[in-house]
Amino acid sequence: MKILLHICCANCAVYPAGSLRSEGHQLAGFWFNPNIHPYQEYRSRLDSLKKMGDKWRLDIIYSGGYDPAEFFEMLETADSLNGPITSRESVTPSPERCGSCYSLRLEKTAEQASLRGFDAFTTTLLISPFQNFEQINETGRELADKYNVSFYLRDFRPYFRESMAAAKELGIYRQKYCGCIYSMEERQRKKPENAAAAKKKRSG
Repeated sequence: MKILLHICCANCAVYPAGSLRSEGHQLAGFWFNPNIHPYQEYRSRLDSLKKMGDKWRLDIIYSGGYDPAEFFEMLETADSLNGPITSRESVTPSPERCGSCYSLRLEKTAEQASLRGFDAFTTTLLISPFQNFEQINETGRELADKYNVSFYLRDFRPYFRESMAAAKELGIYRQKYCGCIYSMEERQRKKPENAAAAKKKRSG
């Protein structure tokens, strides 16, 4: 099967790409992630993927350059449905925000898969235990119907740690947050809580 694999980052791609190739699928990667912020983070992930692609001889389609405007325009549309933004708390919450982000990235993937003659499309987001698997699946199926191309569903989550360990061994850059400015800010806010929990666990 000819599959277009949306790649959110190189470390999440290690297991899915290796597994799909070993099964005999004709695989190409697809990079489209306008959610990633700031620019330095975007470059780190992009450069890491390019190195991986060269090393693995994996064809990768790169859609456009750094253009966060697409992500923020999507958020503006989502926020308009939730009323005016008056504080940080009134920004679209993560379930809706992440769902819109899945749609933004997977729609571009499905569109390109259809235009370029792929049999199916899928995403490395399916390996992360931190993403909403059911929501990604639902979005993928809706887009499959819209673009008349199959959504290749696979639960890669059991192999998340294996993929991260392999990425570390390969020297692949491993990020510490999902990608958008909100996920970065949420991680910073949780740092004291996580540190306190770790300290309590050690003392207990």
